[in-house]
Amino acid sequence: MGIALGPSPSKATATRFSAVDTRDELLYLLTRASELEHNLACVYLYAGYSLKSDVNEGGLTAAEVEAVRTWKRRIAGVAIEEMLHLAQVSNLITAIGGAPHFARSNFPMPASTFPFGIKLTLEPFSQELIERFVCYEMPEEGILPPARSAEYAAMVQRVAAGFDPSESLRVQNSIEPYDIDFKTVGEFYHKIESGFRCIPPDRLFIGDPKVQANPAYLDLPKELIRVTDVESACAAIEMIVEQGESPTKDHPDAHFAVFDSIRKEFANLSQQAAAESRTFQPVRPMVSNPSTRGFGATPGANRITDPVGQELAGLFNTTYDLMLMMLLRFFAYGGETEEELRLLARGTLRMMASGLRPLGEALAKTPAGPEYPGLTAGPTFGFPRSVHLLSHKEAAWILFLERLYDIASRLTRLADEATVPTEVPEAAAALESVAEHLTPFIPQKFSTTVKSEADERNARTSLRPELNGPYIVRNLRKLTNSQGESLAVRPVVALCRCGGSNIKPYCDGTHARIGFSSAKDPKRTPDRLDRYEGQSITVLDNRGTCCHFGNCTDCLPQVFHHDGEPFVTADGASADEVEKIVRQCPSGALGFIRDGVAYEGEARETEIYVAKNASYYVRGNIDLEGEPMNAGANREHFALCRCGHSKNKPFCDGTHWWIKFTDPDN
Repeated sequence: MGIALGPSPSKATATRFSAVDTRDELLYLLTRASELEHNLACVYLYAGYSLKSDVNEGGLTAAEVEAVRTWKRRIAGVAIEEMLHLAQVSNLITAIGGAPHFARSNFPMPASTFPFGIKLTLEPFSQELIERFVCYEMPEEGILPPARSAEYAAMVQRVAAGFDPSESLRVQNSIEPYDIDFKTVGEFYHKIESGFRCIPPDRLFIGDPKVQANPAYLDLPKELIRVTDVESACAAIEMIVEQGESPTKDHPDAHFAVFDSIRKEFANLSQQAAAESRTFQPVRPMVSNPSTRGFGATPGANRITDPVGQELAGLFNTTYDLMLMMLLRFFAYGGETEEELRLLARGTLRMMASGLRPLGEALAKTPAGPEYPGLTAGPTFGFPRSVHLLSHKEAAWILFLERLYDIASRLTRLADEATVPTEVPEAAAALESVAEHLTPFIPQKFSTTVKSEADERNARTSLRPELNGPYIVRNLRKLTNSQGESLAVRPVVALCRCGGSNIKPYCDGTHARIGFSSAKDPKRTPDRLDRYEGQSITVLDNRGTCCHFGNCTDCLPQVFHHDGEPFVTADGASADEVEKIVRQCPSGALGFIRDGVAYEGEARETEIYVAKNASYYVRGNIDLEGEPMNAGANREHFALCRCGHSKNKPFCDGTHWWIKFTDPDN
């Protein structure tokens, strides 16, 4: 979050507050800025989780679902940028000798938390909430042209109704260590900027630039700035500004513009639905300000009581808290090597994208408890007293590994023992993956003990395609690719099926960012089992299952015809030759009956083979959960789409060839 600043505060603005002239006051203001950015990220994420993502959730047409999913992605993008702002403020703090500050109060927070008059709460999306978001990011007075300013005046009055800024300042100044003489977010950031401009730089910049967050390690939407002087400090603030409230056409993705466009689209779609005598219902019925055990009885919070909801909320909090501790360790630069720092940075980002995101989505679909009929739970973003910097490197890394495996194991057991949304095993797979990458850096006597429980899990191998998400595979023992490499497997692994992951074949959460849809195309090849009788063998075929690998038409064209009808001439070759080709079919579209016995697949070990620039070949009777198979399809082996464009998802239909899908690493 930021505000549109010029190179220096205007004279009119400068007269409203006293300039900062001490390091202590500047550090105080920067820690408050950290809390503000952190709080907003949580508030925005919660609203995003409350939005529906599939037409089967009801209340939306197919076109409306696409619009709402776009809102969901854009809100998530803003939340990620708020975390970037938090990292940037951390660099500002470090530059002047302080330490990164991730602490904050738990939700809900009253309008008096900051002198801006806007409460901070975890609420599902609504007209009232999106107006509040617009006001959070409202440009400073004088930035918007007069005509537009007048348009938003009524909104500001609604959002801040009942807030007395003078009384709020009086109360805050009775308890805060420094006088609060700013009333807007713009003045707040101007005051921070004044400290960097007023305090002599040779006295102010005492922090070691080497221990600031290195932008090379963080895959964020915009690069961090290393702060070494007044110019770079002001540039860092300006970077926050441009992503926040800039209303100009040069910044269409500024947070103010994003939220205001969503506000207008929401109003338009609501009006259109009303004109059609129906209600536009894009929001899941989530409880506001959920809480769970361990965080006290915050006034206005609603305790989750459903057992599964409680467990999931607790695991979300544990993951969130662990992510923050890993980030603190990353920012502390306490003896880690370059490779270890990179692992910490990327591990925390993956925990956010592929751990917290699916858990937040799962909680939004899980009952809150009998006290809240018809309402679902939600992530509480609980911040406990135990979140702090672990100063001893080896102990910190061992604790990280223990927590990661513990969370992943509990999520896996929860998914096995209870009916939970399919996003839960996706999160388990992501956390297992992060733990696996940290394991080589832990003393073996600890790493082997921590992992032993995971190694004792149920032996059954299963695969479940997640709605609009990855393939969740449990207890897979063999994963190979076209280059002959054996790829790493875990008790729970998430394989990419949107085609966009940067760590193929594993999922990295890209499906959520790009809006991947797992829906089947109504124009797909029909599900129809054809039977071709021969003297010694009967060939079965379902064109709707075929992945068009081409082995049958290439190797035995006298039986399997590339063009024309019939597709199969069963007596075009010997029964043994036909049987051999059918057994090689990777999709299971082909079958045969010989001597009255139907072919049911091969006897072989379970395996998933990552085909070159093509599909996943699943072999060895891996259980496919939650997906009906076409008539005659072979359950022992089948081909799954991994380019993200098959018309017959989750099964491959050969579209990868037409779109020229490539994966050079596999």
